[in-house]
Amino acid sequence: GLHADPKLKKMALRGILSSKSESNLRQLPCLSPVDDDATSSGYPRRPSLSARSRTNSGRLISPPQEIDHPWETCPFRTLFVVVQDMLVLKYGLELDELDFINKAKARCGPELQPRKLVHALNAEPALKVKDANNERLLQLRLQTTTMSSFAELQNCIRRWPGTACAVAAVGLAGVGRNVQLVAPYREAYGTKDALVARTRPKSNGGVGPLHTFKVETFTTAVVIEPVIERLLKYQPESSVMLELQTPAECPEFAKSAVAFDTEVGLAERFCGALAALAPATADCGATASCLLAKELMSRHPKAADMQVAGCKVLSNWLSHCQQRLSTQQCCAAMEAITAAMRRHNSNAAVQEAGAAAMSGTAGWAELQAAAATNGAVEEVVGAMRRFEGDSELLASGCGALAGLAANHPLNQSSIMACRSIEVIVDAMTRFSKHARLQTMAFGALGNLAANNPNNQAAIVQADGLQRVKVALQQHQTRPVVLTAALAALWCLLKRHSGNTDLAGQLGLAELAMLALRRHPDDRGLKSMASGALKCLVPGLAEALACQASSTPSSVRQDTGLPMSASGSKPMSEDSF
Repeated sequence: GLHADPKLKKMALRGILSSKSESNLRQLPCLSPVDDDATSSGYPRRPSLSARSRTNSGRLISPPQEIDHPWETCPFRTLFVVVQDMLVLKYGLELDELDFINKAKARCGPELQPRKLVHALNAEPALKVKDANNERLLQLRLQTTTMSSFAELQNCIRRWPGTACAVAAVGLAGVGRNVQLVAPYREAYGTKDALVARTRPKSNGGVGPLHTFKVETFTTAVVIEPVIERLLKYQPESSVMLELQTPAECPEFAKSAVAFDTEVGLAERFCGALAALAPATADCGATASCLLAKELMSRHPKAADMQVAGCKVLSNWLSHCQQRLSTQQCCAAMEAITAAMRRHNSNAAVQEAGAAAMSGTAGWAELQAAAATNGAVEEVVGAMRRFEGDSELLASGCGALAGLAANHPLNQSSIMACRSIEVIVDAMTRFSKHARLQTMAFGALGNLAANNPNNQAAIVQADGLQRVKVALQQHQTRPVVLTAALAALWCLLKRHSGNTDLAGQLGLAELAMLALRRHPDDRGLKSMASGALKCLVPGLAEALACQASSTPSSVRQDTGLPMSASGSKPMSEDSF
């Protein structure tokens, strides 16, 4: 039989090898010895590791495809942690985690951007989640505030310490490496430069280790405040869904709002006092005041009055800090201004204050570059379109565009790309007698036209020269407006024969001479008129009693330096 014939015995054992697991094989007494003697006596050799781990195709058996990274977090469970914590704080209610996770997965794609996740949950139909006891149905809407900086997130964590109030995207393995979603809930012990977050690993969905992160690994965050819009309960007897009274906010949550409002009021008063102080010298604390205002604006992003006060501080003091602020601090200041305008885009006071703060960027390359990076041009032009009837806001907007465009070709192109010329000329037409608006607008047109033939042509095509003519006629007693108009005229005519011919046909040479006769002692006006007349009437300027060397920087240099857009003093040679 089997025991007598070695070949049959070997074939039987091979069949066992192909059908039994290794653990079963080890239990066979006849297979325990594995050596050359056993093989020669008819016992098969115990398969090696490589042989046991290969498939019939000869490849090593690969692990399952859906293996979670050990540092990968579950975005839906992380989002649940924040919504749950805030619901408990605000209403004293808890959700059914499994129901929330299933509905979140059905609505959201494989996104790791907090804002997109929340947007998907707020989409129609309304999000309805069971409570922890499966007795009621909560219809939720998630109010969000995007945190563009680590400092803003810190301030929100300080408002509700111990409560996970935000979903943050951070690099778990370093700067920009393995960016995952976590739920920060407190500051790190012993330091104010780090935050501690809860994690929910994707591998098991349970509670993961706490993760501490700093500004270097922070990417973005969204603060979430859930609102219960409806509270429903199913009545099985009548098969009817009853609508219950929505719960009131817990006293603890209301107290946090009161404390927050008190702090905002104090910060607003402090910034108001700083803005009212006129800096006397460059060493009078301007840098510290601007940095403090920027910090308070970041701490209270939702408070519109606080943003107005902070922007006013930056508007009054920022120009005194050019030699002291680092590039990083310039970026942070401009980021605070643009963030305020973006968040409160329907508040005219915030838009005006933010635009006024940008008017001091002329000649400050770092601040102009930071403005371009943060989308300042789009915010200013958008505000001017939304509030086309607000003359003061339009004046501040024109001043901001003048400062951003001054000697900055990239910003010149960005401003023109936003079709800002139409907005500026329309504002000048609406408020032709508004002296400050006309001054700021001419500053913007002049700086956009300086050493840029394409912009020169575009401005003239949009009736820019006609606006110069109207101003020279209507503001003969206002030397500041006349100076700004003549400076813009000079920038529009330089090296552009077509514009020069049109200006001659409009009689602008005679109007420039009239302005000179009315204000013979105004040096700034003389300088601008002399430059414009050099283009209009060759040889006439030398006959004028003006300094031949008095030329605006925006015209004097091939690179094109800015004109002053402050409007606070006549535009003399020194103010360019």
